[in-house]
Amino acid sequence: MSKSAVITKQQLEHLALQGMSYADDHVGDTFSIKDVSDRLGISYSYFYHNFADYMGEPFWHYVKRHRLELSAGLLRHSGHSIGIISDLCGYATTAAFSKAFKQHFKESPKEFRRIAELPNEKRTIQIIETITASAGTDIFGNFFRYDRGERVQLPDSVLYYTLLSRGQNPIGEMIAKMNQYYNAISKILGQIEIATAKIITGTLDSVPVTDYEKISIYAGLSIPLHAAAAHQHMETNYGYLMRKRIPGGTYLRLPVPMDFATAGIPMYNFINQNCKEGNFKMSGNHFFMVLNGTTACEIYIPLLRKHY
Repeated sequence: MSKSAVITKQQLEHLALQGMSYADDHVGDTFSIKDVSDRLGISYSYFYHNFADYMGEPFWHYVKRHRLELSAGLLRHSGHSIGIISDLCGYATTAAFSKAFKQHFKESPKEFRRIAELPNEKRTIQIIETITASAGTDIFGNFFRYDRGERVQLPDSVLYYTLLSRGQNPIGEMIAKMNQYYNAISKILGQIEIATAKIITGTLDSVPVTDYEKISIYAGLSIPLHAAAAHQHMETNYGYLMRKRIPGGTYLRLPVPMDFATAGIPMYNFINQNCKEGNFKMSGNHFFMVLNGTTACEIYIPLLRKHY
């Protein structure tokens, strides 16, 4: 992209979000800001300043915060050792990870793992209690049960997505925009004709570690990695969408006969409770919800192998 080119505000936002998407998809990898700017076809300086202007924080500050928040989620809900978590989140050594983690969270990874309830978690639970009080706790008790879950195998996939929220009220934005994006993604799904492709929604962040106001909620199309023709179609026709690799493996599938907005909040409570009780541990932060129309969805939770 030449310096003389006229760039619209929408294009600037797109470049910043593509940078954020790259950082999220390479959490465990070594890369530089120049790697990202080269990938986007713009100068280092241009990307650096544009990202900070749009996102409200420098790119490398976002990368570090995002990695540490995801690591905190793994400490919370996975059975991984601290050494494995440091590697998954892009740290060369456990010592470097532990030092950065303590600087950010004021607790060591080991101490953090023992915290019964996080400050952000209190806000999440308050939202859950409000929703369950209005919908009826018996409804959620009937559907959000561990014994209703089924273990299924999913292939490695690529998610093509857009963000529904990037602001102060992510849940409100998600509810306002989801139907529009669901219809648009459904049309794409009809074009590729892949039976195992799924319309999914989730968050790039670690709930409840990430501040509510900074959570990024996505909606997109998950396509198995082996479906080469479908990926070529997406590259050719929808290159503007962001991308995220989703690891395959064993997932706990929990169908819930309710809309995404109703199911989304108590989903965390279900995950948190079952992790605490030892019914399962997660292999990563990449749980998501499959949308089956407007009144039914399925929750998919990645399971750690030794807890199958």
